[in-house]
Amino acid sequence: MNLIIDVGNTSTKVAAFDGETLVKLEKYDRFDQSIIQNDFDITVFQSAILCNVTEGNERLETFISSFERGHILSVCSKIPFKNNYLTPDSLGQDRLANAAGLAVKFPTHNSLCIDIGTCMKFDFVDADGNYRGGAISPGFNMRFKALNTFTDKLPFIDLQSTKKLIGNDTEGSIISGVYNGMLAEINGIIKCYQEQFNEINIVLTGGDAAFFENELKNTIFADAFFTLRGLNAILSVNV
Repeated sequence: MNLIIDVGNTSTKVAAFDGETLVKLEKYDRFDQSIIQNDFDITVFQSAILCNVTEGNERLETFISSFERGHILSVCSKIPFKNNYLTPDSLGQDRLANAAGLAVKFPTHNSLCIDIGTCMKFDFVDADGNYRGGAISPGFNMRFKALNTFTDKLPFIDLQSTKKLIGNDTEGSIISGVYNGMLAEINGIIKCYQEQFNEINIVLTGGDAAFFENELKNTIFADAFFTLRGLNAILSVNV
């Protein structure tokens, strides 16, 4: 059994894998190491990995290291693809995990992961197993917050989607602008990749992916747990 801990900017996911099968998942807004021991039977895990995109957590790192086959994801980790990113030290661990997921799921095909969370991230692995990079832009909630923060009068709107192109009041205009703007961005970038690489597999993941899943023009694989699967794949090649 593998224990996967994914500490993100807004939440922490803890998952249990039996081989490649996800058998349990818990998500926490506020996280402490003791929570794991309350919700999971730690004795069943032989291996564990920590992915942390925030500041280092010494207690959590010590906990992971206590496993016989514990691994803390870093730039030194073994990965199931060739990393051609020009600045590998600056590559986010979540993007590293998504690239690993692509390399394992589509080992001989061009593939693109679109991860919609705090930020929206595009990561591309080519048919030869080379990670080429991608793009980062503001996520759903970040765009709503920016409109409120950097203007005097625009209100903050909770996460919402809309099929209306034309907003007929301020709130509706904000929702239309943010949602339809992101939708057009996603579809536009997918089109650019398809024009350049012809056949390409596309995975949609992330906490806010569900807002867009049914509205995209292109055939995609929607997998809310894709980053966790990538981390499980990285753990496998490191232990």
